Amino acid sequence: MKKNKNNNKKNIGRRKFLKTAGVVAAASPFLGFPNISVASTKEVVHWSWLGASDAEVWKECIEDFNKAHDGKGVQIVMETIPNDQYDTKLLAAASSGKAPDFGWQWTGSKAKWANDGVIVPMDKLISDVGLDLADFSSNSIDKCRYPQVDNQICSIPMDLMTICPEVNMDHVAEAGLDPDSPPMDSDSLIDWGVKMTKQSGGKVTRSGIIQTASSVQPNVTWGIVAHQMGFQRASDDLKTACINPNAGIKAMEWVLDLFDKHKCSSRDISDRYKAFGQGEGSIFWTGPWTINGYVEQGLNFRTYQFPNVGGKHLNYFEAGSLEMYVQKDTGRYEETMKAIKWLSDNSFKWTTVGRGGSPRASILNRSDYKTAGPDWSKRGAFIEQLDNATIGEIPVLGGGDFTIYSGGNGMVKILDPVWIGQKSPEQAMEELQALWQKHLDKG
Repeated sequence: MKKNKNNNKKNIGRRKFLKTAGVVAAASPFLGFPNISVASTKEVVHWSWLGASDAEVWKECIEDFNKAHDGKGVQIVMETIPNDQYDTKLLAAASSGKAPDFGWQWTGSKAKWANDGVIVPMDKLISDVGLDLADFSSNSIDKCRYPQVDNQICSIPMDLMTICPEVNMDHVAEAGLDPDSPPMDSDSLIDWGVKMTKQSGGKVTRSGIIQTASSVQPNVTWGIVAHQMGFQRASDDLKTACINPNAGIKAMEWVLDLFDKHKCSSRDISDRYKAFGQGEGSIFWTGPWTINGYVEQGLNFRTYQFPNVGGKHLNYFEAGSLEMYVQKDTGRYEETMKAIKWLSDNSFKWTTVGRGGSPRASILNRSDYKTAGPDWSKRGAFIEQLDNATIGEIPVLGGGDFTIYSGGNGMVKILDPVWIGQKSPEQAMEELQALWQKHLDKG
């Protein structure tokens, strides 16, 4: 349900100015956009890899922009690109001078693109269009800066996300657990998981805690728990890899115990989203991009904050951001930045009905922020836990291999054999240290 699901690719048409007629439309209910000559309409080309239920909401946001700017000289043309093809297609388009104007990206994950000039530093453009940086949380903006381009801002955060347990309330009731006293630490989390697990013939048939034998789920679990136990992938000065490696090893053992000691997780689950939706698992830590789908499905669930398993109550941080791509015609940049400003200024719908929490105080402080969108019992934890969501990207050229929410980066390739007993945690830690130190040495 994250990032892409059966996206349909569209062929990108040539950018052009279209002759239009008519007068400027009447004032819209949206926050303002500077008046533009109506002699022509400029197409601002946007690529998106969104493909879950959040994609429909984002489509509405783009339509809102176009309605608000009907007759005002600018329209956004959105093209959907499958997530697994996005980077390849984007780099090819940029090298040929035909890149889209802006697109989605995970904040802090493209240091190499910044270094190589694929994405556009925004500091001057932000100032020129008057985007109010003071309205953003400092953490959300700081994560958008890259040291490779003099620490300039290279994307605008649209939504902030973390990982929280969604819990099947029917299973909670069946196990006689109190839904108002959720797990707060490792012991209580394991207790809930064990009590909601079902077995048959010594095999787990319903996972109290959903895990998989590889890919995202065990690895993001390890990443969160390891940092809670005091591990760091890199030192604060980005010079040394694997601070407190024993904590990282201990966290691997904690994940393995879910399968082998507590027997509340199964390695047989292949589709974690489907498993939770079909009642084959009780506790599923995931992101806010799943909420709308499960609500529409009618699933009886509630969301809680991720427990303090390791001693430091930290959690994963992810921000969906809009970044701009290099253009032969640099005159396009200002119009694109104006469009991004409007989308940010008018992102209430995106951060209530769409996904995630808003990085902007003016939106969070609205009296209707908690009542808009899905019920607070389903989305509230994702907002409330952002205060301690600090496990983000590592801003170096090889930063992708540090990402804990990944299905196949260098970290995952090292750790996946651990989850099926083909590699020891100690060996995996040695390999991680070597991989990450190599990336840190390159800067």
